[in-house]
Amino acid sequence: MKAELVLRNGTILTLDPARPQATAVSLWHGRILAVGDDEQIADDIGPGTRVVDLAGAVVLPGFDDAHCHPLGFGLSLEWIDVSPDAAPTLDAVLQRLHTAALALPPGRWILARGYDETRLDVQRHPTRWELDRVTGDHPALVVRTCGHMAVANSAALALAGITRDTVDPAGGRIVRDASGEPTGLLQERAQEFVRQLVPEPTVQDLERALRRAGERFLAHGITSVTEAGIGRPEELQAYQNLRQRGDLPVRSRVMLYIDQMLEPAERLGLRAGFGDQWLRIGPLKLLQDGAGGARTAAMSVPYPGEPDNFGIAVYTQEQLDDAFLRVARLGSQAAAHAIGDRAIDMVLTAYERALRHYPIPDHRWRIEHCGLLRPDLLDRMARLGVVAVPQPAFGFYLGDAYRRNFSDEWLALAYPTRSWLERGIPVAFSSDTPVIPPDPWVGIRAAVRRRTRTGQPFGPAQGIDILEALRLYTAGGAYASFEEREKGRIARGYLADLVVVDRDPRTVDPDELPTLRTVMTIVDGRIVWEA
Repeated sequence: MKAELVLRNGTILTLDPARPQATAVSLWHGRILAVGDDEQIADDIGPGTRVVDLAGAVVLPGFDDAHCHPLGFGLSLEWIDVSPDAAPTLDAVLQRLHTAALALPPGRWILARGYDETRLDVQRHPTRWELDRVTGDHPALVVRTCGHMAVANSAALALAGITRDTVDPAGGRIVRDASGEPTGLLQERAQEFVRQLVPEPTVQDLERALRRAGERFLAHGITSVTEAGIGRPEELQAYQNLRQRGDLPVRSRVMLYIDQMLEPAERLGLRAGFGDQWLRIGPLKLLQDGAGGARTAAMSVPYPGEPDNFGIAVYTQEQLDDAFLRVARLGSQAAAHAIGDRAIDMVLTAYERALRHYPIPDHRWRIEHCGLLRPDLLDRMARLGVVAVPQPAFGFYLGDAYRRNFSDEWLALAYPTRSWLERGIPVAFSSDTPVIPPDPWVGIRAAVRRRTRTGQPFGPAQGIDILEALRLYTAGGAYASFEEREKGRIARGYLADLVVVDRDPRTVDPDELPTLRTVMTIVDGRIVWEA
């Protein structure tokens, strides 16, 4: 048996305890045939083998982004970019909206994403009236970087029927000024008043979005992703269409939102794990609270300067208990977005009650983000065997806002990687893109250095070493998705999903990790991206 592709004359960081390092690897039929030194792998080279001289470059297992939004990421690439890098001031945000308004036909929606009020010069959210000045008659929606709140202009509010008399929805808030007039800022489920009016993308739009997102993932060496929630059949159809045509850029797991998808899953008996190596159904998921930077994460203490603001808990305990009891009865994997300690507490209570009624061996139920912890919550996670799925780069991109919103005592257990690992809690790293960019090296640096964008400490005692961070960004995602026997290390028989980078991350100053350059990305034994 001769290999189809051989990589040699490099450094192979296998993340396999049985053989941590090698100089060459051979691939055959989408699997790893052998790992060894150049002389050993020479036996796998035949007349039809493609041989790549790595010239000292470094090979790692392909990155696995365990929680992101490929559909939202791909679609957002067509939205107006008002992120801090593109529009650092309120005037810059408004200018971008004005330029779009001039180019669009009358009545067409203006959609923008990525602003962060904590990094705007005015240190506050835009208002509907400011949007009105530049958007004219166009309805407009400007989504914050976290996706948990958005600002609508007056035209959009009017279409949604939102007035000073509109009652806040359960799990959401219409922010109002001192006179009671809506400012345009819609938090959590209040966004749905406006979002439901925005024309839904077609299946073809969604397919294009997945291909666009996939190109970005491959450029970063990301070979597997978990779509962190879909609620429309068209979204699953887009994934299936690309899989059927062989056009899915990266291996994908798809979470199903409980609100929209639990009942159909129950009727069909559809559980996590259904699918193949390219496309699988993932956990059934719900969102229990908001975001820490936006002050909507559900906390047990009020936010500084806002004695009545404890964040937003989307579901009551009774509703959580019922939802996860049904998931456990179905025998499926479960996941919940929970960032604040109060939200995490409520989710763990629901998990404990559901799994007591319907025990699932090796359930690997997950908490997505799992942001602000207390020691008792860490102990409960360990006892229950819950998987933590954090975004280490949140500490870098959003950490300065967290420092304003939470005390040092809270930050000491914010996304606490070291504490999780010390208690034996499984951890899978991720990006949550498009909330933040998908570059794994920014997340790995953040996990090691634990510093914010401005260099401030972010729970520094929770830092881990580079090899552990690499493991959590590869094998961590594989474990969280029951795929650890075929992903996450470079070993014989594992899937041939690899990334080649120009330097050894172990020898790079941790602050310089994001300067590592992807040379090549391999999926299923095929070179699918090259610098």
